Amino acid sequence: MVTQATPRTHPLDPLSADEIVRASSIISEQFGSPESLRFLLVAALEPAKGVSEAPRAAEAICINIDSGLTTEAVVDLDAGAVTSITELPGVQPPALFEEYERAEAAIRADAGWRTAMSLRGLNDQQIDLSFIHLWPTGNFGSRWETEHRILKGIVYLRDEPDDNAYGRPVEGLIAVVDLAANRVLEVIDAPSPVPPVTSLRFDHDHGGPHREDLKPLDIIQSEGPSFTLEGHLLRWQQWQMRVSLHPREGLVLHQIGYEDNGQLRPICYRASLAEMVVPYGDASVGHYFKNAFDSGECGIGRLVNSLELGCDCLGEITYLDGVVTDERGGARTIKNAICIHEEDVGLLWKHTYRHPDERGSQSWLRRSRRLVISTIATVDNYDYGFYWYFYQDGAWEHEVKATGIVQTMAIEDDDPQVTRHKIGQRLAGVHHQHFLSYRLDMEVDGRQNTVFEVDTVPLPLGPENPYHNAFTAQATPIADESLSGREVNASAGRHWRIANDSVRNPLGEPPAYVLTPGATVSMMADEQSIIAQRAAFARKQLWVTAYDFAQRYPAGDYPAQSEPGLGIPEWIDSNRSLEQADVVLWYTVGMNHLVRPEDWPVMPVQRAGFSLKPWGFFDRNPGLDVPQPDHCEHDIERRTDLQAHHPHNSHS
Repeated sequence: MVTQATPRTHPLDPLSADEIVRASSIISEQFGSPESLRFLLVAALEPAKGVSEAPRAAEAICINIDSGLTTEAVVDLDAGAVTSITELPGVQPPALFEEYERAEAAIRADAGWRTAMSLRGLNDQQIDLSFIHLWPTGNFGSRWETEHRILKGIVYLRDEPDDNAYGRPVEGLIAVVDLAANRVLEVIDAPSPVPPVTSLRFDHDHGGPHREDLKPLDIIQSEGPSFTLEGHLLRWQQWQMRVSLHPREGLVLHQIGYEDNGQLRPICYRASLAEMVVPYGDASVGHYFKNAFDSGECGIGRLVNSLELGCDCLGEITYLDGVVTDERGGARTIKNAICIHEEDVGLLWKHTYRHPDERGSQSWLRRSRRLVISTIATVDNYDYGFYWYFYQDGAWEHEVKATGIVQTMAIEDDDPQVTRHKIGQRLAGVHHQHFLSYRLDMEVDGRQNTVFEVDTVPLPLGPENPYHNAFTAQATPIADESLSGREVNASAGRHWRIANDSVRNPLGEPPAYVLTPGATVSMMADEQSIIAQRAAFARKQLWVTAYDFAQRYPAGDYPAQSEPGLGIPEWIDSNRSLEQADVVLWYTVGMNHLVRPEDWPVMPVQRAGFSLKPWGFFDRNPGLDVPQPDHCEHDIERRTDLQAHHPHNSHS
């Protein structure tokens, strides 16, 4: 294991701990150093594209916990001065860790809540040992949501502090907490089933008896990995990029490029998870409001795990630390926040030639390996792994792995299981979906790109298709933002080609990359629903917009308790041209989760993602220069007796 130092060497580097503290101190002094000032985000303010020399700047989101007023500030760290302050009355930023703690304490001290628990037959010891899960509320138009900064607390029972509390929900009991006033506004107590009798733990002592037939699996690179990491600059094979952790977006990649014949060719300026929403599909009082924006309402980066060798990452690992604000103006370092390593992934390419005139064959083969850059974030009951993969043939992919504990509800034994599925005695898992919006600021061989929607379609019957078997790739440009908002069409093999028409490859065609969807799903909430209007990005799989530095988050900068229509719906109203333009792609990964018994008490990983592959970016297979494996005797003629199994040559 190697822990890499992270000196500031580039304008796109994240803030160091010292820079976070300095920026916070400058802002605090500007406000007169009030005790009520808190910092939700302090991050590097990235310079404009193409600007290599710019003042080192920080952007910050602050909140006064007494007044509830949110303020944005920008600090010039070189000059040591605040350069802008913007007050945002009515805006709700993510809840502070401190606010979560105070909200739980307020609920436990509330006489109305304790009475509601007692009326359910619970004694003081059971009440005090209960687990309170605090949720963002959304905005359904209630006066609590429109006039207060709030969280909702739902309750689970435990017999001991380490219990899997989600096994014993106190169904229908919700406390609404005002975070500024630090008091319970309302206790909602709806009639509900009796919670299950016992929870189900899944730690080592409760998961057995354990399997005894697993042999050791060691990954050894005796000469070390094939990549280099200098600060945040990562080089591997022909790939080059910058790697960092953002407090809101989590893992961010900048300036992804590929070295081709000595020239570093740009592909993507910035790639990140821009937003994420998890809408639940049950209309009961304890679940209808569950539609958390895990990035904008929580901050994926500040919830990233410290990864452990042999557990989260296996092999010859290099780590990068992450640094975020501690909310009072200090800095918090997340050790080993980003994991970087190589993996063997089977074949890169292979061909076997069978000699037509004699028994025998000749084979050529190369094994593939990939570079893996990953983080894991825990957002309450769910854990998400985010993995960027880079390959030796110029392709790259993203995969999200969802695991953790599903949201549960107490049910009657004869529950019809329409919007949930039974996973235990009087216990169900609620149907829900996960939508993750990835922001891909593309620059394929430069910043003048056009996105084409490509469908595979049959040719009309006629002279060009006399045998009824001919088909073609039909490419339609997404010419302006009125055409944005595209959907996956698996039957047509739909994908999207990002091409640079101002450049030509040796074959006379524009170089391009194609974005190919992985497994995905449409949003089940009706288009008129509150969540579909607040998370409009999730209603389609692909949006394309013209680049604007201020347009970073597809559901708006502040989705907590937000109004409908923010973000992408506002932006595309401008109907900007997208042909040979500086374009940004917003790709939505959709994950359907109809909970099954095997997802309890902790769910196996569920995967989804997308890929990007070169399309005319190279004039031949870029993996031809990969050397053959040392232990492999291919690229030589092999004589084998194929006659018994293949008496005739076959063609496919």
